[in-house]
Amino acid sequence: MWKFLGKKFGRSSGASSRSHSVASSLADLRGKFYLEKHCTHGFPLAPSCMTYDPYRRVIFIGTASGELRMVGQAGVELTGMHDDINKVVQILPFASEESVITICSNNLMHKWSLVDDLGNSRLVLKRSYKFQGGLAKTITVCCLPPFCDCLFVGTLGGITYPMDTGFDGMSPEVLSWSRARAYLKYKGKDVPGEVRCLEICPTNHKQLLIGYEHSYLELWDALSWKPISIFGPLKDTADLLSICWHSDGQRFITSHWNGTICFWNTSTTAKPYMTQKLHEGERCQDISRIFWPSDDLLVMSGGGALDAVDGYSATVKDSEETVTLQMSSRVVGMHILEDAQADRDSGIVNSGPEPSEGASTVRRVLILLLEQEILFIDLQLPELPLLKPPYLHSMHNSPVKCVELHSDVGRELWQTLSQVGRVQQEAVYRARAKNWPIDGGELCSVPHDRRDLIVTGHEDGTVKFWDIREISMQLLYVVNCSRFFASLDSDFTRSDSDSESPEERQPRSRQIGFWDPRSDDDQMMVMALHFNGDQLVVGFQGGIALLFHINNQSANINIKLVRVSIMRDDPRQRGRNWQAPLEVRTDSVECSPGYQPFLCLSLFPNISVTALAIAQNSHLLGVGCIYGFCVVDYFKNTIIHTQSTYVMSQLDQGHLSRLQSIRRSFRQSLKRLNVRHSMRGMQSTQRSYRPTFNRSGSTRPSRMNRGPVIGAEGGATGGGASAESQPLRRDTVRTIAFTAPCHITGHSSVYSLLIGTNQGGVHAFTVDVPSAKHRDSRSPIVLPIEREFNAKKNHAALFLGVLDSHNYLLDVNDKGSYHPKGGQYLVVCTEDCLKVLSLPHMKKKFRMKLKQSDEDEQHIISAHYLRVSGQSAMLLMDSEGFISVYSLPDLKLLCKEDCVDASDAIGQRHFVCSRGGILAHQRSPSEFTRGSITEEARMEFHFTLQARQATPPPPPTPSSLGNCNDYLVEIPSPIKSPTSPPTTESLMETKGTTDIDGDFGGSPEAIDAFREIAL
Repeated sequence: MWKFLGKKFGRSSGASSRSHSVASSLADLRGKFYLEKHCTHGFPLAPSCMTYDPYRRVIFIGTASGELRMVGQAGVELTGMHDDINKVVQILPFASEESVITICSNNLMHKWSLVDDLGNSRLVLKRSYKFQGGLAKTITVCCLPPFCDCLFVGTLGGITYPMDTGFDGMSPEVLSWSRARAYLKYKGKDVPGEVRCLEICPTNHKQLLIGYEHSYLELWDALSWKPISIFGPLKDTADLLSICWHSDGQRFITSHWNGTICFWNTSTTAKPYMTQKLHEGERCQDISRIFWPSDDLLVMSGGGALDAVDGYSATVKDSEETVTLQMSSRVVGMHILEDAQADRDSGIVNSGPEPSEGASTVRRVLILLLEQEILFIDLQLPELPLLKPPYLHSMHNSPVKCVELHSDVGRELWQTLSQVGRVQQEAVYRARAKNWPIDGGELCSVPHDRRDLIVTGHEDGTVKFWDIREISMQLLYVVNCSRFFASLDSDFTRSDSDSESPEERQPRSRQIGFWDPRSDDDQMMVMALHFNGDQLVVGFQGGIALLFHINNQSANINIKLVRVSIMRDDPRQRGRNWQAPLEVRTDSVECSPGYQPFLCLSLFPNISVTALAIAQNSHLLGVGCIYGFCVVDYFKNTIIHTQSTYVMSQLDQGHLSRLQSIRRSFRQSLKRLNVRHSMRGMQSTQRSYRPTFNRSGSTRPSRMNRGPVIGAEGGATGGGASAESQPLRRDTVRTIAFTAPCHITGHSSVYSLLIGTNQGGVHAFTVDVPSAKHRDSRSPIVLPIEREFNAKKNHAALFLGVLDSHNYLLDVNDKGSYHPKGGQYLVVCTEDCLKVLSLPHMKKKFRMKLKQSDEDEQHIISAHYLRVSGQSAMLLMDSEGFISVYSLPDLKLLCKEDCVDASDAIGQRHFVCSRGGILAHQRSPSEFTRGSITEEARMEFHFTLQARQATPPPPPTPSSLGNCNDYLVEIPSPIKSPTSPPTTESLMETKGTTDIDGDFGGSPEAIDAFREIAL
């Protein structure tokens, strides 16, 4: 009847107009979501080399995976990636153009441009050149003289090849030992070995010093390519490792693998005028790199005594003493920054006498690039203090275990954390510079006022707060939880402490660095975090939960201990790796301003904490673990509810209606039939069962082979077997959520508590909290809701929440954000689907199923709530690395983007998203990739790169000495270099990847001469 009236009186047109408006609003909402990756926070994984560009005042870092990163001042960063994943061996910046050359381990040389065609600062790969021809032509070291268009390439065969910097030609003449010996009439016939070092004289750019493996040295004219002199050989010393010129250009120094240092003068070629060894009579570490900035200062990588150094070392030697710096990771690269400026402008905190006003000195900063971190050391002070860098912080000093991302943090809280964190950092970084020495680049973008924060929990029990407002991530504040337990001590200031007293050490030794490869106690691993502004909850693997609150003043705290028994203790069920629980300190603990603990929750048995939730206004704390959960009233420090999920299936039998019981019995009968059919022909159930490991590393049955549950006696039962025959299985609590009060009176407020388990169970409770007037006389009451939603499909519950009538999430800690009147929806996200149910009848309104069949291994990893422009949405991360955004409550697909690699299990597990749309995932153990999914979360940054140092007039070019075409052979290139990063196929096909044994395009006489010299 109503359909007839609608057609008769034109209701269909109104319905069509409404559907059109809904479609248009959906299209507008879809336009607000799209993925954009902005930058990478943290320290690059596995760095392989480092170079400082003195003309633009930036540093370049290459990695073992082929990544090239450039950093200048705070906010100036560029990242490029080679097409082939090979180790970057050397980086050579240009002085006269905005380019850089990289040398990779596969004998490929790449030329990068720092500016794209539109004039934006960007790393663009232009051309590539490959050396081929056997092992003898393997590149060992290269040298790019300043203000010259010639690149010198040293090889494993002991020959140095000059070539054009644009990879357009090579010279038929080479710089070899045989040619220098014939030209200078040297009578020695020894084989010098591979080319180890190529160094240009700092005062005369025409002189090139070549060092060979077996300590042979040659001085060449870099323009005319003629030998000048031969030094050595040193038959009494070990192989050569490094060469460094003195600033006067008349002396140089060599280092060797046995710790020997030789001082040379260009006027004396027979032997060095002085030879030293740092530790006489002891075996020393090899000196892989050495610097000679002044007559009374030597800085080298290595050189420590093998019997006294545990790990790796760097040595600083001056006229008074020798200091050995011990590190826990290998030195990859080092450089000394020299900047002449007045002491009053340096901003270095010095405890010594004040310098005279206007006195000018040379400020030197040592950069140590290690495998796991980067350190900046001030060489001007005798204490050798550390400088705090504005970027490249190593967040994996202790491995990251859990992550949280928060945006728009309160201004007062941000200022408190900044002030307290500044005091913490001053105790570690004792040298502070007002002007950072690496200040390349000019920022053009205006920083935003949004206060974004990443909170990480680590294996050693520390919680770190990271400032990610800009590209350069900085350490804001650190909470060291180990100091609140009786058996562990803090080790935060290890990086700036001497190992021995001044009377016992000779020479002086000091441990520096923050990376610690060893964990003191596995029970101190931070497994769960919950940050709620003024309060912080930290859960550990040892069954401990610490509750902190913010305090601007120092205080002596007595931590309240509350013991919670989830299950009774049975010593026979303790595993082989059982450990005694951690003991919290019972004495008064002196706490500095910041987050201070006031409550310790000790679970029994001492098993890992898996979920945390807090209701700040009601003073309620929810803690979930593998065996169950509990609710604590931290206003009175009492336990108001405890429940075990280890036998949850047995406890819930009484809450089923008769109809539900009949349905469950029928399903269980069918499952038992299937199990019996699958068990036919099996000789031994226990022997045939093998737990399969899924992507996350757990032994839970995989999606493709669920199989029956094997009991303790070897019998097999279905997943829904009766309580009498089903073995006890633990159901880990995966998520805990408090919702906003749905009923408020003058005496109490009624909250909702939602518990999601690893087997897909969703359990609801009501929490009756008395008002503030009656809180002293009454305690909160937790009551279970008889009607519950339980998937029973062994898919973990990832997200639980309640939406109000305006589709706003009922957040218990968000005041005034909810509308209790009207219909409400329960949002449940499990590993296989996303569902919206109407309350209170628990009827399914909308459903999105990710898995189409049981054989499909794709599943949801995490779920996050979004609130954009008054609209609610859900963001899902699946096991294939895709993120999907669905509208609420109708679950319409708004956006789907490829975010994380499908094989990157760590990046998928440590994927976080804020309510505003800021994304971050762990790219490597030391890096986080930052992105955005909404327009409000976009981050724009613009900067320009300009040469800071005045360029002196270039020396005479080779063309003034003769025709350049006589020794530079052109390589035909039919296709111009592209302006965008090329692919591997374009490198091999369109770019003319050339071979030194191929067709040079020159005259036959030049080719014959080149072959004769090479042979």
